[in-house]
Amino acid sequence: MAEPTLALGQYSIGTEMAGGDPNTVVYGFGTLNLVASTSVDTGSMASQDQAVVGHDGQLFGVDTLPGMIVSQNGQSYASANGRAALDAFSALAGKWTDPAVRLTAGSVQILRAYYPVSNVTRRCYGRGRKIQPVYGQANQGLVPWAAQFQAADGNWYSDAESSLTLATTPSYFGTLTFPLTPPFNWQSALNYQTNLAVNAGSIPTWPVITFNGPLTTPGLAYVNTPVAIGYTGVVGAGQSLVIDTRPWRRTALLGTSSVAGLLTGNPMISLQLQPGSTLMRLSGSDPTGQGSCVIKWRSAWPAIGGTS
Repeated sequence: MAEPTLALGQYSIGTEMAGGDPNTVVYGFGTLNLVASTSVDTGSMASQDQAVVGHDGQLFGVDTLPGMIVSQNGQSYASANGRAALDAFSALAGKWTDPAVRLTAGSVQILRAYYPVSNVTRRCYGRGRKIQPVYGQANQGLVPWAAQFQAADGNWYSDAESSLTLATTPSYFGTLTFPLTPPFNWQSALNYQTNLAVNAGSIPTWPVITFNGPLTTPGLAYVNTPVAIGYTGVVGAGQSLVIDTRPWRRTALLGTSSVAGLLTGNPMISLQLQPGSTLMRLSGSDPTGQGSCVIKWRSAWPAIGGTS
């Protein structure tokens, strides 16, 4: 089931799962749960600065940001029907603090927003935290509420996912050396495929890299940069190695088994796709030509909406 299409001024919250959450709750314009305001607290940087010893000045270290907090104020309103307003609030609050997410380590929710005056739907990942109602006006069909969503990072991502597939060609393809003298010997060679991954956003984003077998010692290089990732093993036919670099995942799974200790190259925190185009190159050995690498990502911005 695909995630619901949002109209201008609408939001949704649902659990991240394959195919989309069928119980996603849509709220905002055109629903009984209206949103009066949305604000974002990006948090305070954690700095590793040090004072210059014996003199004036400051030495700057690494500055990191926590996940942003998205706060919303709204009201559940049902034209003087207090019971309907309470039911509408209950549906939103039940999903906001969904026990199936809260009580499962690593589980996250997706907060999607088609913000008023924006032309696009964007999303962030995290968990609904506090959602607090005020019941004093329920007899008038009105239940004001305030809610907070703790995001895993400070990014808003494109709702549409981008994908790039790099295929392999047989390692012996086109490698005969002329003149030919029987018996014919195949010259050892590896063939690579390159293509561009485009992050249309204004800040770096996190890819999910999948090596589909058969592949021996597969690798992915960011051409013209020092960044690369590889695996010192075999991904068999019908198997997939999924390297999920997103901060709320950071896993390397061959089927259901972690193989993070067998990765080579750069750590996952170095694998962000920078804004613009990145040339990707697949490597590895595959005499069948059936192996592949699929890179998926969502372009990233620091803002809740915009034009693209």
